[in-house]
Amino acid sequence: MYTLDTNAIIYYATGEATALPSLIPIIQSEMVLIVPAIVVTELWSSKHTSSAEMRIIENLLHTMLVVSFDEVLAKNAGILRREYNLSLGDSLIAATTLATGTTLLTRNVKDFQHVPGLSIEAI
Repeated sequence: MYTLDTNAIIYYATGEATALPSLIPIIQSEMVLIVPAIVVTELWSSKHTSSAEMRIIENLLHTMLVVSFDEVLAKNAGILRREYNLSLGDSLIAATTLATGTTLLTRNVKDFQHVPGLSIEAI
């Protein structure tokens, strides 16, 4: 199973040529894909995403499991942020990935590579 970083969803929606070969088989598979709630916030914060791309994202999210954060996840994200100097968004993404026992699908490997036990796959 995978947890998707914001960039993975954006690259799929925009048809980013270098990312699609690894994204298409994963996104079109039958496996459950995890999306941290903070990723939804980041997606809706973008000023550069067209309305057509937003429709693709909206349809895609309906096929995935959006994981909200609770007190435990929030505390774990805070610890990760403090210990590994992650941004707030990245700390919530990393905490969600660890809590679900999934592999993080991202292009920003360097942002997460110092988190122990975090499985990462580059796109």
